[in-house]
Amino acid sequence: MNPRILIAVHGYPPAAGGGAELRAARLATLLARRGLEMRAFAFGSHAAGPLRWDDADEDGIVVRRLYGDPAAGQDPFEASYDSQEIGRALQLALREWRPHLVYLFSGYLMSSSVVRAAHEAGIPVALNLTDYWWFCHRINLMLGDGSPCPAPSLAGCARCLAESRRRWRLPAAVWPAAARAFWAAAPRVRVLDRPLGIDRIRRRAEVLSQTIREVRALISPSRHLADFYARQGIDPGRLHVIRQGVQIEQRVPRVAAAELRFVFAGQVKAHKGIQTLLDAWSMLTGPRPRRLTIYGSAAGEEAFGARIRKRVADADDVEWPGVYGPGGVWQVLAEADAVVVPSLCLENSPNIVLEAQATGVPVVGSNHGGVAELVRHDHDGLLFPAGSAVGLARALQRLLDEPGLAPRLSRDGPPPRSTEAEVDETLRVLGRFLPG
Repeated sequence: MNPRILIAVHGYPPAAGGGAELRAARLATLLARRGLEMRAFAFGSHAAGPLRWDDADEDGIVVRRLYGDPAAGQDPFEASYDSQEIGRALQLALREWRPHLVYLFSGYLMSSSVVRAAHEAGIPVALNLTDYWWFCHRINLMLGDGSPCPAPSLAGCARCLAESRRRWRLPAAVWPAAARAFWAAAPRVRVLDRPLGIDRIRRRAEVLSQTIREVRALISPSRHLADFYARQGIDPGRLHVIRQGVQIEQRVPRVAAAELRFVFAGQVKAHKGIQTLLDAWSMLTGPRPRRLTIYGSAAGEEAFGARIRKRVADADDVEWPGVYGPGGVWQVLAEADAVVVPSLCLENSPNIVLEAQATGVPVVGSNHGGVAELVRHDHDGLLFPAGSAVGLARALQRLLDEPGLAPRLSRDGPPPRSTEAEVDETLRVLGRFLPG
């Protein structure tokens, strides 16, 4: 009997194209090539009413996509971490497919009900950590004002949830010191739990803390993220750091150009620091020809995207063609001299950094989180203080003023890690829970 694994993920290509979704699909395909029976369980799109689903074949993998409202008949915030609809849909899938293991990516949209449904069916669960979702309802560990959260806390998370509403956000902006003092004291006054939403955050933490204890193994692509989960009380013995590989066989030979070509590739959203990049770009000087090309979508933050679109139109030597063309990321990197990753959020293990390094393209990145773990300053890339347009401008200016810098950084990059190496290491962990 071939081992059977069900991958549960918040989206699946081609309908979804984020980093976690692409990695989940790639892993499913590679494991299937090694003789494992693979299925996928993913969210398709929101619509009114209870969940419904269909099955589709995606490159030999049967993918069940869910459509509808995962919060149907339930409080939306509660459903965001414990969806009864998702749980019922997975119970049916488990009875139909009878996998030996459920491998959950993130938890976002799928919710903790995936782990509980598998646990009740006697099926072990492994978890791929792609973000901070289990301890941050905003997923990316960012505060409402756009700054990184120092650490999850009952008061801090309740404040973050409350300030998603205008009636709490405006007073905090006008009286920041008073707001900090108020929220620091609020959790000690239990009568305020319900009106401030503290009870909702407390309940979320209780449910997810209990659920994550039922996960047999947690795989993190970065030491940074693994250390974060360890600080939240996860047993380090269940944490495994397995860096994702890249499809090095798809690399395209690099093409030289007279101008220095900078690339941003990722979500065009506030927490990705695109505004910092545009601020820095406006500070650059000198005669050397240069161009900044932005690849990515602003889907979900259309108003922010419109502001960025206007800034791009007003800037010199900047273009935003949208998402990748037919050649994908490898063609983009073949025509780049540096990739800029100016994230304000604490990234995990960005695919674009690994892909750039595999192509010999130096990375200019924020000096925190998973970016700083991957980029060695002045060795194979340049780092700058996160959120500092001045610091980023200095790094970009160096590349313009020192013609030999980009070629030197390119030569000193780390050797690329293949997807096959990633699968080998992943199977050594998952194999503990599979027959044979």
